[in-house]
Amino acid sequence: MGIEFENIYKDRVIDTIQKLLKQNLASIPIVFDEHRGQESFLIVPDADTFIDYASNVHIREFTTVINYQLRKGGEYTKENQLNRLTMIAEVVKRLLFDNRNYESGNITNWYGGQVSSVEYTRDEDDETISNVIITFQCNTNEVISWSINT
Repeated sequence: MGIEFENIYKDRVIDTIQKLLKQNLASIPIVFDEHRGQESFLIVPDADTFIDYASNVHIREFTTVINYQLRKGGEYTKENQLNRLTMIAEVVKRLLFDNRNYESGNITNWYGGQVSSVEYTRDEDDETISNVIITFQCNTNEVISWSINT
């Protein structure tokens, strides 16, 4: 007897984040292994936490890191990197806030989504690289169905 399951983290959370970023910031590549080019988003699964359960539902909280990297020449000034970094962070925060409860068809992909932190960093070895690290948390309900073969 095989186990039936849905890859909830990828299908409902990561794929939806990717879809939202592509729809709203289409010119910025999205990667899952390492940054590429002048700018990109790196989506990294961080945590899958069991919150609670009911008779046939597991409530889980997913934490996903969205890392935007900008590689730019010149000085780190308000007019170039700093402006671009903060603008992208604000767009992503607003995008996730506007979709804090996300449904696709009759399926709730997530609910209670929130950006829990935004961190701005510069690469210590290469000062032309700056990052915005956005931590996003959301909840899902996983329906567990059991079948007994007699």
